[in-house]
Amino acid sequence: MGKAKPKRKMASQPAPASASSQRGYRFLNPYNFVRTLEVRHPHVAPLLGRCAPPPHDRYVGLTGRIRCCLTATTPIFVSDSEGIKEDTVNSKVHRHHRFFRDPDDNVAIPGTSLRGAVRSIFEAATNSCFAHFAGEKRLSYHLLPEDALRLVPARVRKITDEDWKLELLPGTTPIDPQKRPAGHQYAAWVPLYRPLRASGTIAQASSTPYAQRQRLSLQGFTHGEQCQALIEPMRHPRRNFEFWNVVHLAKAGQPLPRPVGNQRQVTGYLCLTNQNIENKHDERLFFTDKNLPLVELPIEVRQKYEELIADYQERHSDAVRKRQHPERPQGGEPAFSRFILERTGRNEAKLRDGDLVYAMLEQSSGGYRVKFIVPVSVPRVGFERKIGDLLHPSELAKCEDYDRLCPAYRTFGWVWGDDLEQQRPELSKPTAYASRVRFSHARLTHDAGTFDATLAILSTPKPTTYRFYLRPRDGKPQNRLSDQQVGYDNPAQILRGRKVYRHHGSRLDPQEYQSVNGNKSDQNRTVHGVQKAGSRFEFTVEFENLAPVELGALLWSLRLEGWHHRIGYAKPLGFGSARIEVLSVSILNPEVRYASLSDTADGWIDRTDQIDVWIDNFKRAMAARYGAAFDQLANIRDLKALLADTPPLPVHYPRPTPQPQVQGKQYEWFVGNKRGGQNPGPRLALPLAADDQAGLPLIDKDGNVTE
Repeated sequence: MGKAKPKRKMASQPAPASASSQRGYRFLNPYNFVRTLEVRHPHVAPLLGRCAPPPHDRYVGLTGRIRCCLTATTPIFVSDSEGIKEDTVNSKVHRHHRFFRDPDDNVAIPGTSLRGAVRSIFEAATNSCFAHFAGEKRLSYHLLPEDALRLVPARVRKITDEDWKLELLPGTTPIDPQKRPAGHQYAAWVPLYRPLRASGTIAQASSTPYAQRQRLSLQGFTHGEQCQALIEPMRHPRRNFEFWNVVHLAKAGQPLPRPVGNQRQVTGYLCLTNQNIENKHDERLFFTDKNLPLVELPIEVRQKYEELIADYQERHSDAVRKRQHPERPQGGEPAFSRFILERTGRNEAKLRDGDLVYAMLEQSSGGYRVKFIVPVSVPRVGFERKIGDLLHPSELAKCEDYDRLCPAYRTFGWVWGDDLEQQRPELSKPTAYASRVRFSHARLTHDAGTFDATLAILSTPKPTTYRFYLRPRDGKPQNRLSDQQVGYDNPAQILRGRKVYRHHGSRLDPQEYQSVNGNKSDQNRTVHGVQKAGSRFEFTVEFENLAPVELGALLWSLRLEGWHHRIGYAKPLGFGSARIEVLSVSILNPEVRYASLSDTADGWIDRTDQIDVWIDNFKRAMAARYGAAFDQLANIRDLKALLADTPPLPVHYPRPTPQPQVQGKQYEWFVGNKRGGQNPGPRLALPLAADDQAGLPLIDKDGNVTE
């Protein structure tokens, strides 16, 4: 009898933070989300809803200036766009950045950075619309390997502009849409590459026909080209499936050697996607020995395919730009897929007549129906629901009508439309509104010291991590649910809210923001002149025509109850926390200002003593509109949880070990967490920000929880 597998340790339900020391190492995720609100009384406090903005050509509200002091509470770094230096490390470009300088070459925080930080708080606090929101974007997920085996090779046929078909090319095996191929795999294999990572199959079965296959040369051949091939049956020695192996290729009309043994001659189409994974050794030949009818290719399927290709291209755009020859492997890194590199223009068609694709089919009366098409055999697939379909409430989508702007757009300015393909409004309708607030640069008034650091790698957001980015419409996130229960296509799931990086406070640990062993690459940066905690800056905010409730919202967003703003670079690593103190508020009396030419009658009145009055007015208005005391509103509770105090646990991205890894294998935590099958991972969901005190455990790639 074999040894029994050790029982996997499962994560328990969250416990109070005080118990964390008894439960092993736990940590907090660097980000969480601020929830949105549902309006309870829509006719109350209308200026906190959507309405037309005031004019800029006359004084109709409060106009003045706010003088502020910003104090860094963790190291802070805002990069200058000038003075960037580069060095080459292992043939890759590593960049060095200096702190921002104003036109007089003084260290400063640019007004745009201040404006962005304050605006994000203002937007969340007033429950304004999502300013940067790709509602029409459809995210994608990796198709499970067992489902990918059901994909059928096909060729796109454009009959007319409206009539598109698919020519199915399943090789010699009958199509069963519900199962993997019952015989040989649908597409023939074209041995071409030496794997970047040694093949375990060849090492263990070196004497088999599979291991002795001869690589072909495709010089002179192109993707999609029709050609003739000599193929032979082959069995994979480890996985025990059958496929057709191409032993010779010839241009259409050119002779092939005479078949011997079980070989046969076929005509097909060469499908080349580049050596896009480390262990790839074959390309594919699409062919069939059957006379199958063409299958309808609906416009919805074509549109989703083009969205998918655009998603692939967007995901890899930065990495592609860094490679001189992205179509070829570089060192131990694979090449990029052909479809990522071609047809990248906004208006360039992603699908054309003659394209080779893989199709997921369903049985229908008299034939097949196409569910979706993809460019590779183990692909990403677009979700049915778009991001905008998960926004709740749905009216928080970006403002599109000048006469119905949310508080944030009316205060900080608005420009119509992010999408160039979006239909423009009538010429009589305004398409922009200038901001009513202006931020000066924040000049350094007290230097607490500086330091340089080579930072850890900062990766791009991963919104397809469902358990972190989505939550149930009703109730709280639950652990141990399947991907289907927590995914984008579950109508019970909604977006969690607005992403905010939590304040690290005294939990800030150099091992979390410094690169392991000081390693440098093209994926991280070295920053120079980082301002230490305690450095102080002063700046001014000028405003015009604000209603009292709007000025109260702006002042609250600046003071933030004494909590911590998040400004500048490396916020996930703990940089960029700062408190803002409002030093004074002055209001302009335009009648006095413009009624006299005297220097003494400038019309400015100190109203610093009214700050709390304006803020209280804003809080009462929010409570009345949303039906709860201000400090009990979900968005305010979440902001407090993320920005108020030093957290109770270490803060870093999920990973398998307490210390950062040289290899950067943090992704193994997510692999283990979502692991399926008979021995599933813990499938932990990120708690709501206001509930996130117990933290998360360490999880290895096999789904084992370390307590």
